[in-house]
Amino acid sequence: MEVLCPICHKKLFLQGKQACCENRHSFDIAKEGYLNFNRHSASSGDAKELIDARRSFLQRGYYAFLKDEIVSLTEKYQPEVLCDLACGEGYYTKEMKADKKFGIDLSRQALRYASKTDKSTFYLLTSIFELPFPDESLDMVTTIFAPLADKEIARVLKKGGLFLYVRPNERHLYELKEILYERVRENEIRDIPIEGMEKVKEYAVSSRPLIDHDGLLDLFHMTPYGVKTGREGREKLENTSEKGVSLDFLISIYQKL
Repeated sequence: MEVLCPICHKKLFLQGKQACCENRHSFDIAKEGYLNFNRHSASSGDAKELIDARRSFLQRGYYAFLKDEIVSLTEKYQPEVLCDLACGEGYYTKEMKADKKFGIDLSRQALRYASKTDKSTFYLLTSIFELPFPDESLDMVTTIFAPLADKEIARVLKKGGLFLYVRPNERHLYELKEILYERVRENEIRDIPIEGMEKVKEYAVSSRPLIDHDGLLDLFHMTPYGVKTGREGREKLENTSEKGVSLDFLISIYQKL
């Protein structure tokens, strides 16, 4: 499986702590082990506060049922080469089953943690909309709670390859929203066609655990509500000791035609 230079699209070769191509473009391999394609010093991707809250929440096990479902799908389809887009700290990526795995994200903070804790995956700091892989080179691509890079996914998947897409379903976090806002609506779910691909399966997985106060705060800060909610909603959340919250996900599986 080749990784390509993002500048000239030639094959990269490892040379010490760098990856280089025949045109002498070079990219650093961080001490934690991820390959850095981002030449800008400014940080990008998720903020540290969001990453810390997400890691704390995930470590509590509330999303373990979803991780188990995703892992079972990778076990079922047995991809040789898999890439997890917007992989974050590798919570799902680490457990996925494939002969060779890649994880892509734009957050240095997230990839530092992922690379240190998961040696089964090669992580790359780059955009999911400019994947450094040849056409038709991957057996499976996954995207979990992230923007849909549909054109790139269709490009890099082999014919018959699978795309696993996970997004919030109608009732996801409904009770959390009831704490934060006066008026609450279910999430709108739309069909998402992808050119050159066929949806072969779609189904929901859900749970409604009782989440304690600290867990609610972590959940709040790892979602867009953490920056969108006003003072009144924040105060109500601070005064909530625990709450049953719907964790409701929609899993869609596409196959490249």
